[in-house]
Amino acid sequence: MNEFVPLWRRATCAEIAWIDGSGSPAAMTVIPLLDGEVPCAAITYDRAETVASLAGAGEVALAVTDGRVLPAGADAAAVVGTAGVVEHPALDEALLTQELRKFPPSRALADSLLLRRENWWYVARIVVRLDRVHRVHELAPRRDAARDALLVRDDGTGLRLDVATADDWSGSQVALRGTGALRGDGAPVLAHGHDFSPDRERWASWGVRGHLRGDRLEVTSREGVPGLDPRPPRLLERLRRSRALERGCRRGIAAAERGA
Repeated sequence: MNEFVPLWRRATCAEIAWIDGSGSPAAMTVIPLLDGEVPCAAITYDRAETVASLAGAGEVALAVTDGRVLPAGADAAAVVGTAGVVEHPALDEALLTQELRKFPPSRALADSLLLRRENWWYVARIVVRLDRVHRVHELAPRRDAARDALLVRDDGTGLRLDVATADDWSGSQVALRGTGALRGDGAPVLAHGHDFSPDRERWASWGVRGHLRGDRLEVTSREGVPGLDPRPPRLLERLRRSRALERGCRRGIAAAERGA
């Protein structure tokens, strides 16, 4: 942890991974924040349903794998442990300040008290906070956002993470390469990747689900596609994306209030 916390502090993007209550692997891309010296992430309410499956996970992994945000020559790393999930009507000032620094698009929504009042639905967050550390792993960095992915699975001994490479993720059978043999036993696996533009205006995650047998992924479903649209988003696209985020956050907040 003495090495992981500085890595989490420096990074501008990271991943959280877990196995949900049904045994299905899950992952999300997050902005890495620190609550004091404790790694955490502040999730907007449009992803509340996804976070709900994390709350019951036996183990949760926080990982920094993107080679672009790692120190030169450094390995990627993940810490596996238990995590707490706490809903906040407004994100703590210290955490919000970190997000504004690491994620420039957030400044358009929360860079002043007036903006925070107007965009209360954005400032409201679900904070995922590392509670206890079980183990820390070194991983190979993801160097190619379209070919490298974080593999999430339960290998029979608990939550396991690997970084794997595929030349083509589009087939029904995907041959994978890792730093060592992956030794898949047919259990469910998620290959999770993401890519972003330097200004973070474009940031997209993708996933490929299936069963890992040896070093071969038998695909059952996909979410998104690797790579970014090379075109910057036009004004209408930006407006649609912003409105979709607001609607999703409002729905998530309303559902949480009904549940409470």
